[in-house]
Amino acid sequence: MWGYQNAKTNGTSPVENVASPDIACRFGPLISPALTAETRAGSTMKFQWTAWFENHRGPVLTYMAYMPSDDVSVNDVDFFKIDQATYDAKTDAFGSDMLIAANNSWTVTIPSDIKPGTYIVRHEIIGLHHAWVEYPEKKISGAQPYPNCIKVKVTGTGTASPPGEKFPGAYNWRDPGLLVNIHYGPKRYIAPGPFVYKGERNPPQGPVPVVTETGAMTGERAERYAKLKMEKGQRLLASVANDLKTGKVGGGGCHWEENADPSTVKCTTINPNNPGYVGYAQPVGTPMYTDKPGSMMKGLKPPPKLYGNEDRPRR
Repeated sequence: MWGYQNAKTNGTSPVENVASPDIACRFGPLISPALTAETRAGSTMKFQWTAWFENHRGPVLTYMAYMPSDDVSVNDVDFFKIDQATYDAKTDAFGSDMLIAANNSWTVTIPSDIKPGTYIVRHEIIGLHHAWVEYPEKKISGAQPYPNCIKVKVTGTGTASPPGEKFPGAYNWRDPGLLVNIHYGPKRYIAPGPFVYKGERNPPQGPVPVVTETGAMTGERAERYAKLKMEKGQRLLASVANDLKTGKVGGGGCHWEENADPSTVKCTTINPNNPGYVGYAQPVGTPMYTDKPGSMMKGLKPPPKLYGNEDRPRR
């Protein structure tokens, strides 16, 4: 996975500016993966996430980009979309809801007709819980993309080179999939980025790759990582305990049960009945609107009923 030389706090934060180079594979400067996975065209690939916040609802998108050389920048390749789960109006489920139901995992199929070679696979969840807010001066919305990239060697006999788009460039902050109020309005959703590449999805051919290295840490390196993980957990526990002590019950995507034991308390999603969220994301004139919104509104203006981008072409 493209990552950082040293651990950074913003490594788990969303990339809010879709015009930034960071939208490709997260915050730079990035270092190339030490390992390259190998798979056959037409085979499946499974992504395992940690527990996803239920209220961070949004699409799950997966892209691929051919790497002409190992030193190419993630911002200089063309990404084509191979899979997306957006919104099912019949079940009121976003892709993230489906991912949670699948034990926080997602499986995609690599097109069987693409040419062999090394690819960047870009996998992403976009949290839309705050996407109703717009910041014209910054040219960003409140959407929260969480992209991650891995390096994969694809084998096969395909010849297709699907057209793609670069990151940044594939998304615009006013795309209807990024500036949208999922708490109000028509039950529909248009994902950002290009259309999914149709291609072929035939069964994989050729010998199954043999895994010789998984990247699992051992020895002194594993001990050092375990220590850092423990220290980070202790800092988080202390932070939660302090919040409970001072009467804070959380914000954003995480709420703590009042008067809970900080050693066992669990993060829960936003309670819409919480006084702090009264009038949350409700336009003026709607049944749930109030002219005295809760404290969590933080002075934000109520959103419009429509943004004018609902039926706009991608570009």
